[in-house]
Amino acid sequence: MTAVTGRRLRVLRTISLSVVLLGFVVQLSLLGKAGVPSWISRGIFFAFDPLILLQHLAAVHRVLLYALAALIPLALTLLIGRFFCGWICPFGAIHEFITWIAGKRQTPGSRPDRKLLRIKYLILAAVIVAALAGTTLGGWLDPFAFLTRSSSAALEPALSSYALRTGWARVAVQPVLIGMIFLTVLLLNAWKRRLFCNALCPLGALYGLFGRFSRMRLETTSACTGCRKCTARCTYNGGPFSEQLKSECNLCFACVADCPTGCVQVRFASAAGPGARLDLGRRRLLGATAVGLGLAAFSHAGAEAQLGNKAGHSFLRPPGAVSEKQFLPLCLRCGQCVQACPTNFIQPSLLEGGFQGLWTPVLNARTGYCSFECNLCTQVCPTGALEPLTKARKQAFKMGTATINHNRCLRDVEGSDCSVCLEKCPVPGKAIRLQIQSRPMSERQDRAKELLVVADSCTGCGICEHFCPVGAAPGIAVSAENEDREAVALV
Repeated sequence: MTAVTGRRLRVLRTISLSVVLLGFVVQLSLLGKAGVPSWISRGIFFAFDPLILLQHLAAVHRVLLYALAALIPLALTLLIGRFFCGWICPFGAIHEFITWIAGKRQTPGSRPDRKLLRIKYLILAAVIVAALAGTTLGGWLDPFAFLTRSSSAALEPALSSYALRTGWARVAVQPVLIGMIFLTVLLLNAWKRRLFCNALCPLGALYGLFGRFSRMRLETTSACTGCRKCTARCTYNGGPFSEQLKSECNLCFACVADCPTGCVQVRFASAAGPGARLDLGRRRLLGATAVGLGLAAFSHAGAEAQLGNKAGHSFLRPPGAVSEKQFLPLCLRCGQCVQACPTNFIQPSLLEGGFQGLWTPVLNARTGYCSFECNLCTQVCPTGALEPLTKARKQAFKMGTATINHNRCLRDVEGSDCSVCLEKCPVPGKAIRLQIQSRPMSERQDRAKELLVVADSCTGCGICEHFCPVGAAPGIAVSAENEDREAVALV
């Protein structure tokens, strides 16, 4: 294969990554739009993520039909190698473009060594063990979940705060934390090129396990002079020699383009067989297993403490959420529901739901409210943690119940005529009403009326709390009392 062919393949790869990244941006922008087909609204890239399929099967012992499409790239990986990471992954495209923009070439100091390459396999082992124990951790580092969460909770809020100085803008509660993690991962490229892809990505590790058995490999011919120029831009610091790691090669074809004698060739074996492998070590695998079990145990302990709290938990989940015990192993922490919410009501949690609930979606009435006519968040969940609801079912879904604090309500404290919560309540027939106070009043009779929440009618949409003029400690607030989701069946 000539260097010219290699350069053409490099151009084709650049085009592929550009199209993929653009597709991701378009798909992300469509999450908040009505009428989008479910196969798009749930996230096209998640459908081709075998880590989600495997994690779902391990955690809840069910096959996620939506993600069965991930078997296609896995089958192709067995044939041609780990192409997905180098040609299809949008997060990999970002790492590649940042390296290109910075003009960083592979130097001995920038190439990852084999000790770093094996970290992602240990992370994958910990993720699978934790999933078998009922705790899903893969969403923290899954590239699609990582990128979607960072975009919805940090990047878009940061951009909209500058672009939309007036009117509506995306509001987030954790833009600094999630944004700094995202920027740190990107800046790691200044130390080691594509470090996240090579050392931290559990999805890359899964594709690497299959890629090791691929039929295709890059080899040098007998005309090779041993100049090793073909290794100058190798992402994983290998090359088309006998020590080539098929599990790490993402088919960038830089070795083909850089060979001065054109002696790097693509070869297909008659049958798939294991290539050279990384030595993970039995002790390291046992350590990764222990970490996965430990994280699962700590997560369950925190979740049980929340569920066992007689006072109930303080956080609310989006409409369509299944019961908490089912929700935690199902939720991918991807942030698609956060992105889809047009009123900023859904936010990624910190530790409200314990360690296991980190970055799962919760409702925050100080940043937004649930629009009565909207059901977009229930249409975008890729794993079923949020059940798809029609508008009619969503409008009847009880997320919680509002409670009036008469020690804060302006009608009680100041004797004012405030009725903002009553005016804003979208429930037909109103879930908030006025009633005559039983205690005597010296003021006018219309001021002797206090606000009352009809608990059976209230859906917990949060609009009353959001628009309450009292401020940081509103006179009306929504709690998870009498929520419907414990009765929602797992789908």
